[in-house]
Amino acid sequence: MKKQIIMLLFLALGILTAVSVVMAGTTPGSGIKATSHDLSSATGHGGTYDAGILADDPLDRICIYCHAPHHTITTAEAAAADISYYPLWNHAITTVVSWTTYQNTDPANPVIPDDIQHQLNAELGDPASVSKLCLSCHDGSVAISSYGNFDGGAASSKHTGSVMASGRIGIGLAGNLQNHHPIGFNYDDVAAADDEIKSPATALLGSNPYGLTIEDLLWNRSIECSSCHDVHNTKNTGLKFLRVEDTNSNLCFSCHRK
Repeated sequence: MKKQIIMLLFLALGILTAVSVVMAGTTPGSGIKATSHDLSSATGHGGTYDAGILADDPLDRICIYCHAPHHTITTAEAAAADISYYPLWNHAITTVVSWTTYQNTDPANPVIPDDIQHQLNAELGDPASVSKLCLSCHDGSVAISSYGNFDGGAASSKHTGSVMASGRIGIGLAGNLQNHHPIGFNYDDVAAADDEIKSPATALLGSNPYGLTIEDLLWNRSIECSSCHDVHNTKNTGLKFLRVEDTNSNLCFSCHRK
């Protein structure tokens, strides 16, 4: 009887441990392990994208897909890809060279109602370095498993019909950012022109235990992917790596005064 009780306790402990590993990754602010940015095969999602290919890391590491301590991209390689921020970057850089950016009117027929004259309607700049690092997985131009000395292989995410190329996580496919929230624009310029854009000193709404303001999330005064998302799941309180959960549109209303 005692043996049975002990075995049941060990089983329960094992289940709780497994659940805690999963919950640790899916809970906002709990770190990258077991999130969708964890591409290891043991706890992560690597098999979802590039299953069974040569590039699977034999040590089942998490960081290696994006970062490495040695032999990462050089200054010259970064310059060739037109990026200036490359934190020990170990992943292939997006091959997109021409971006179609967001516009809120038809460029061929730019009839702008008087009440939105002050809103953003000019062509935006290209994504900055930090956004290009995100797009190097999400725009489908290179494989998720194109890291280090591996090129992704024939079964990888860069091929037609892949999860990245066809699913909701595909962002900027073929350089098309027309139907995504604009990035690559100077926040101060827009705030000066649009009275429905809040001051950069404004604190984020909702649960904000880190005391983040809009100012904290600008990249060289620009809105970029990292302004809304925390890719390492460390200083965010929302799902999908969102800086704050969008309950009651708190994420939107953090910047927009509507």
